Amino acid sequence: MSLFADFRRRFELRPPRPLNLAGSPARIRPEASSVEQPCGRREPHGTAGIDRSAYLAIAEALKDGADVVPASDEVGRRLAEDGVSLLEALDGLGALYHAIGGGEPAFEAVRALSSSWAEASLIYLHSLSCEDPLTGLSSLAHLRSRLGEIYREADLRGTSVPATHALVVVEPLNPPGLTTLDRELRLIDVAECLRIVFAGGDVLGRLGARRAAALVGREPNLPDQVETARALIRHWRMDTDEPQHARFWIEGLPASAEWGGRLLGELARPS
Repeated sequence: MSLFADFRRRFELRPPRPLNLAGSPARIRPEASSVEQPCGRREPHGTAGIDRSAYLAIAEALKDGADVVPASDEVGRRLAEDGVSLLEALDGLGALYHAIGGGEPAFEAVRALSSSWAEASLIYLHSLSCEDPLTGLSSLAHLRSRLGEIYREADLRGTSVPATHALVVVEPLNPPGLTTLDRELRLIDVAECLRIVFAGGDVLGRLGARRAAALVGREPNLPDQVETARALIRHWRMDTDEPQHARFWIEGLPASAEWGGRLLGELARPS
């Protein structure tokens, strides 16, 4: 059995509950589609529509002999956002490869598409609740809500949010080739360290797939707390002598609640 066939079979054997990000009823298996037209975007009522442009970037890379990984990464993210299950996405990839070259998808294309699909799905799931179930960090929606409360309190008291509060942003510096699961595990470590250092009433939240943040008061010892968190994360893992590096910075908050919300959105965007 080929690598691609084995990879796809693993998902067929899973319980028939595919993730449907669009909110419409998900089918167990996609409808049969033409080899010339790989399945793509899901229609509003849960029926698979044919979107020839969904895989266009991969098709162009194959025809030009270019690297298929960047195109596959973008296609996986787009299909997840459109509510297409991973099994359907892999079916479409297989149909495209058969149509162009008669063979099965390259492992690099399957891995890139699946990884970006999973990452986009995680971002969506994290936005549904107040707390990320894996790291225990507040969701972006909850962090945004708490920041809005701080702005409203400042208006009532006549104080300035940029002068009283700030965001401490942490981004683990992951080595190349790290899987989505590995990145999640490193964020769990970051979350634990932030809880130790910022143990008061500070809000600890998640910013997208790769960053965490602490919404803190601008106390005189804030720079010292940041250095303490940096050192703690660097030596947190006891099973390795490799230091765990991360980017730290103190992000100033804008004067208005509207721009504060926009700032969170920008920080949560994939880098």
